[in-house]
Amino acid sequence: MIFDYFFLKFYKGILKSSIPEFPRFMASFLFGLFIHLNLFVIDTMLAKFNIMPSLYSKTTIIIQLLILVIFIYVRYNKNKIEVIKSRFATFVTEDEFFLKKRKLNIAFILYVIVTILSIFIIPWFKPGYLPKMF
Repeated sequence: MIFDYFFLKFYKGILKSSIPEFPRFMASFLFGLFIHLNLFVIDTMLAKFNIMPSLYSKTTIIIQLLILVIFIYVRYNKNKIEVIKSRFATFVTEDEFFLKKRKLNIAFILYVIVTILSIFIIPWFKPGYLPKMF
C-alpha cells in the first residue's frame, strides 16, 4: 500500500512538472531510481563495515536499475493507476481522509529526504574497502 502511494505521488509530481509527456515512465524511473539508491546505500554501508563485500559494479548498477524500472512500469499500468487514485480518493469521513493523507505525505517526504541524505552520509562512516566503480 505504501509503495502504491509513493508511486502515485511521483506520478502526480510528474504530471505537474515541466515533462508531463511520459508520466508513467518518468514516475517508474524516479521510483526505481529511489529504490535503487536505497539498495545501493545499504550495500555500500555493509561493505564499509566489512560485513560483506560490495555486490555492485558498473554493469550491475545499470542492469538493476533497468530491471526495477521495467518491473515498476509493468506493475503500474494505466488501470492500476486509476484504481490507486480511486482508493486514495475515497474515505469515509473528512477527518479520516485528512489524517490518513497527512500520515502518508509525511512518510513520503521522510522517504525522499532520508534517501537523498543517505547518499551524502556514507563517506563519513569509518573507512572500509570499497571497490572503484567509475
